[in-house]
Amino acid sequence: MSQFLSAVAGIRGWGEEEFLSWLWADLQQELEAIPLAEPEVRALQVISSVRPGERVIIYGDYDVDGLSATTLAMELMLARGAAVRYFIPHRFLEGYGFHVNTARKIAARGCDLLLVVDCGTKDVEALEVIDQAGIPTVVFDHHTPGDGLPKGVLVNPHCFDLPTPLTALCAAGVLWSWIWRSRIMDRSWTAARLDLACLATVADCMDLSVPLNRCIVKEGLKLIRRSPRRGIGALLGRLGVEPQDVDEEVLSMKLIPCLNAPGRLDLAEEAVRLLYPGDGSVEPLVDRVLSLNEERRRLSSVIMKDAQGDLDRHVYHGKDWPVGVLSSVASRLCNDRGRPVALVAPAGDGLRGTLRIPNGAGDAVKILSRMSHMLSAFGGHRCAAGFSVQRHHWEAVREGLEAALRELPSDRCRLDVIHWPLDRIDQSMEEDLDALGPFGMGNPAPLLYHPGGFQVEPMGRTGRVSKLLAQGREIVAFASPLELQGMEARGIVYRPKMEAWRGRRRLKLYLEKVVLSSGEGVDR
Repeated sequence: MSQFLSAVAGIRGWGEEEFLSWLWADLQQELEAIPLAEPEVRALQVISSVRPGERVIIYGDYDVDGLSATTLAMELMLARGAAVRYFIPHRFLEGYGFHVNTARKIAARGCDLLLVVDCGTKDVEALEVIDQAGIPTVVFDHHTPGDGLPKGVLVNPHCFDLPTPLTALCAAGVLWSWIWRSRIMDRSWTAARLDLACLATVADCMDLSVPLNRCIVKEGLKLIRRSPRRGIGALLGRLGVEPQDVDEEVLSMKLIPCLNAPGRLDLAEEAVRLLYPGDGSVEPLVDRVLSLNEERRRLSSVIMKDAQGDLDRHVYHGKDWPVGVLSSVASRLCNDRGRPVALVAPAGDGLRGTLRIPNGAGDAVKILSRMSHMLSAFGGHRCAAGFSVQRHHWEAVREGLEAALRELPSDRCRLDVIHWPLDRIDQSMEEDLDALGPFGMGNPAPLLYHPGGFQVEPMGRTGRVSKLLAQGREIVAFASPLELQGMEARGIVYRPKMEAWRGRRRLKLYLEKVVLSSGEGVDR
C-alpha cells in the first residue's frame, strides 16, 4: 500500500486489511454475501405471480430516491408484461408518504398489485385500507419504522431479523439489490439499471464508507459515462457536460438538483418522464426541468439570505418561504456550518419543516420522536428528517427542537488533515485518488496540509477566484486576490481532485483553508 493510502487509512482509524478490503470491494461479491431475508422471499413470490396484462400501480415519492425507485419499479413490471401506472404525491398538497385518501381511491378502482417505494413503512392506516380491499402489496423502503408495521410485504432492511449492509441503502438501492439478489430478472437487465441506484444513493447522501454503497455509485457512474439513458444524456448536454466526464460531483451539483426541481416546485412526474421517456421527445422535458431548477435556485438564494443572519440559532422559520426548497437549503447550511439546522415554512393550515444533522452528530428521527406528541407527522433518516406540525403546537416544538439541537456536538472547526507538502504530489498519488473515489458522505475527499507561504494571482474575469502558487503547483481559491494578499500564512489546507475534461483525467488542487501564523485558520 502506498504512503498516501496508508496516511488516508491512518487518519480514518482503519487497519491496512480493513482499508484494502473496502478499497477493492467488488459489487457482485458484496451482493452475493447477503442472503435473501424472509420478506424478500415473499416479495419475490408476490411479484413473480403477476401475469402479463395485469394491472400494477406504483406509488413513489418526489425526491430523486423516490423518482429513481419509481422508475426502476415501473421498468421491472413493464418488462414482466404488466399494465403499469404510477403515482407520486404532490409535495405541497399531500406531502410525504402513502396517504389514506389515495389508498381509498386505489381500493375503489382496484388493481392486481400495489408497489410502494421510498415510503410506506409508517403508513399503517393507508395500507390497512389496501389490505382490506384484498390488493396484494409490496413495500420497498429504507426509512426508520414507527411503533407498528404495515400490512402487506415489507422489504425494509431496518425491519429484518438480522442486521445487514442493506440497512445503509437508499430505497432505490434496496429495490435494485433485491432485483439482483432475487434473480427475478437476468443480471444483464439489472446491471443496465444501476444508474438509477447510483443517482439515488448520491442524492440521499448515503454512507459511502459502506462498501456496497460505494460499489453501487462507482459502477453506476461507469454506466452513466458509457451509456446514459436518453433523458439524462440530453440533460447533461444542456448542462454542458460530456457523459464521459460525469463524476459524483456532477451528479450532486448539477444533475440531481435539476431532477429534484419538478418535485420541489411543481409535479415530480416530469422528472420520472425524463428518466423514462419511452418513445417521446425529451427536449420539452429538459426545457421544463431546467426552467424549474432556475426558479429553485432563485428561491433558495432568498432563503439562504434570510437564514444567514443569526448564527447562534439552529431553527429558522420563514413565513413566506416555499416548502419545496427547504431541504436543499437546510442541507447546504448544515454542511457549511457543520452544525444541525432546521428550516420551517407554512404548508396549508400548519407548518412543515426539514431537519439536517451532520453525519455522526446525532439522530434526526430520534430527536423528532421525543416531541412526536406535538407533531402531525415525521420521518426520515439519522441525518435528514421531515416533520409537520399544527400552528398551535409550533412554539413548543420550536423551543424543544432548538434546545435539542444545541446539545449536539458541532464539527464546524474540525478538519481531519494529512500533512502532505505539495512537492510530494506525484503520478502515484493521482492513481490513488482515482482508486479512493467516489467521494461523498462517509468517504470524504482527503484534505492535505502544505506548510509555507504562497503567491497570489488573479484567475478568471470575475475577480472572485484566485490562483495560489507554491512549490511549482497551482491551487484554485474561491476568493479574490485582495482577500488573500498580505496574509502571514503558516500553511494551507488543500483538497486534491481528479477532474475529467473530454474523457481525460487531470489533477486539480483547491484551497480549503489558509492557516495563519497566529495558528488561526481562514476558510476560503
